[in-house]
Amino acid sequence: MPVPLPRFDTLSPGALAIAKVPGDWPFGIADAVRFNELDVLNHANNAAYVSWLENVRIAYFMDYGITDYVSEDRPTIVMRNLEIDFREPLHLAERYVVTARSVEYGRSSWRMENAIFRDGAVAATATCILVTTTPDGRAAAPLRPGIIEAITTRDGARPRG
Repeated sequence: MPVPLPRFDTLSPGALAIAKVPGDWPFGIADAVRFNELDVLNHANNAAYVSWLENVRIAYFMDYGITDYVSEDRPTIVMRNLEIDFREPLHLAERYVVTARSVEYGRSSWRMENAIFRDGAVAATATCILVTTTPDGRAAAPLRPGIIEAITTRDGARPRG
């Protein structure tokens, strides 16, 4: 009988390994497909995947100390771009792990990669560009040193170029 994974909890490296997630994915959360996430073909719909990616991104930001979403001096982070490659459908009640890692950064932005795994198989991959902005969101702002430290130390992110 497979070892049950916690639902919507940050997974330890050991739990990620049990879920058959490759070791180059340092961060992930587990969950299962819900009825309200199904499309007419009984597959998880595209909007569900986008929500799962948002959930892991928010958990990642908080776990990495990038933002707590409540402090007055928190960074303002917006997504500039999101690309998703849907590879395999997921169905009702299927367990999955959605992962995140940062791979490169520039002056005010960084690139995050994601993958969604079901029993070790890749169901989808995604890449997004995240930008830190001024509090009013009108202009890009330099990445804070704490963000750079977190994504380089934990993920091995490298400077762009």
